Amino acid sequence: MVDLLTALLAGAAATFVPLYLGIATPWFAPRIIHLGSSSLFPFLAAVASGILFWFFLDVMGVAALLDVNQPFGLSYNQDLSHVTLIVLFTLGVGGLFWMEKSLIARVAASTETTEVPSSLGHGLTSIRHFTFAVAIAAALGIGFHAFGEGIEIGAVIPSSTSILEAIGGFYPGTAYVLHKLLEGFVVGVVALLAGATGWKKLGILGLISGLPTILGFFVGVPQLIAATYFFALGGAGTVYIAIRLIPVFTKQDFNYRLIAAFLIGFFAMYFAGLLHA
Repeated sequence: MVDLLTALLAGAAATFVPLYLGIATPWFAPRIIHLGSSSLFPFLAAVASGILFWFFLDVMGVAALLDVNQPFGLSYNQDLSHVTLIVLFTLGVGGLFWMEKSLIARVAASTETTEVPSSLGHGLTSIRHFTFAVAIAAALGIGFHAFGEGIEIGAVIPSSTSILEAIGGFYPGTAYVLHKLLEGFVVGVVALLAGATGWKKLGILGLISGLPTILGFFVGVPQLIAATYFFALGGAGTVYIAIRLIPVFTKQDFNYRLIAAFLIGFFAMYFAGLLHA
């Protein structure tokens, strides 16, 4: 049996190290590429959207596709699970938009000022309508899925001889790290678009998106609840982020560079999933 403390520390390292690397990557992009926001932001948004498209397929797969392939009306427990998944997905999408609007309203009420785009340096200016509230909602959307992952890992820890066995082996472990890196990249892109590039804000976003994995670990060990429900919420989070990101690059001249950026993100997440398989 794996020592729980060792498993927890290993899981935290495998979660937060790649996650924060991913979050920081878009922050360094303007300092390396030296492009204005009109060129850089659509490119990064296209890459992040490509990641999200495959991420949605992946998450909805482990959410049992909201039980769309299951018969309805044959079993009370199955019907209850079916309805619960649908309700959670719906509440997840609506709840994230509600939270975003609520946070923006609270900030506006406390400051009594009109928000204007902030300068990020190197000729970059944050995109209007992208605020730190949007970045928080995006990080939480990723966190829903992370909670489900933590539950799945925690559930198999007691019967595993090593943390690597609990994850599924070397390749699934590598896939997990890559997933966290790419998830962090998506959160980092939203943060950059919102002008939330301070280390304190990036640190908060990393905790919001990564800490649910650790919390899910504790829930999963005693197997208190099925992870499927949180993957349904994770699918909702993916939809929320995609709705926010897609207009950033589709309103531009949709050239081959943006198509290539989208495909880079899509196949990056696909490759990570391929290793897991």
